[in-house]
Amino acid sequence: MPITRREFVKSGAAAAAVMAAGGITPAFSAGTKSEVYVGKGNAADILPKIIKKMGGMGRFVKTGSRVMIKPNMSFASPPDWGATTSPEAVRVVAALCLDAGARRVIVCDNTLREPEICKSQSGIADAVKDLKGVVVFTPKEETLFEEKSDARARALTTTRVVKEMLKCDCLISLPTAKSHAAGGLSLNLKGLMGLVYDRGAMHGQMDLAMAIAEQLYYIKPTLSIIDASRALLDNGPSGPGQVARLEKFVAGTDPVAVDSFGATLASWYGRQYEGKQVAHIKNAGELGLGNVESNMITEIAV
Repeated sequence: MPITRREFVKSGAAAAAVMAAGGITPAFSAGTKSEVYVGKGNAADILPKIIKKMGGMGRFVKTGSRVMIKPNMSFASPPDWGATTSPEAVRVVAALCLDAGARRVIVCDNTLREPEICKSQSGIADAVKDLKGVVVFTPKEETLFEEKSDARARALTTTRVVKEMLKCDCLISLPTAKSHAAGGLSLNLKGLMGLVYDRGAMHGQMDLAMAIAEQLYYIKPTLSIIDASRALLDNGPSGPGQVARLEKFVAGTDPVAVDSFGATLASWYGRQYEGKQVAHIKNAGELGLGNVESNMITEIAV
């Protein structure tokens, strides 16, 4: 069921912008603009151009490094539904990581539906099966997660995150662009929930919009890319629903700015929104975790 505008823009109380010593290192410098790189075309053509414009994958992935790619893979939905990241995009990004010298690339999502069906129906497993050094990992057992806490958090004071992520040198967030009945939109920040063990607690026991934002205290993407080749405009997160073929990709090192810009790519639920109208994106900006205001985001066309 489509959410109301009031539900979509509702936010929790703003938290103070505190960056404690030894805490999260922002992907931007406070008071300076964040850059988002935007290109149109198919994944094989435009993603390498975007990454090259950003300085090349070697800027993010070092020789011998361990890389995690976090796509949307939670639903047993075909790619055309727009509920999961396009398999083409996952393959291209994984291949770019290997070319940059990655020793291992782990494509990871704690799926909501049965893992093997999700891997198959999304097309992601088949897309990377011939890439040596790439594995698809769908952690479900609690032992595969490690509990973390952060004194700055007001909602997500503790959470369990994928242990494998903590071993990686680079985390690439690669969500599809889609609507979400509870979160308004699901882009990078909402997609990070696939790296935590208990998403149900975030939905049912916390201020969801604040908890989504506070994931950035625990999960720190090195590079964030929105796959808007297909955008699920309503009936998200699982679909089926209205899908727009935008053939666009948006990338940057500030996941908040990337999501804020990504919110403007389409008319969600039949309406156009700014990033700051999406509660969890707005909260992340107010926490000092990235830029949300459009005048603090520079678009670089590729």
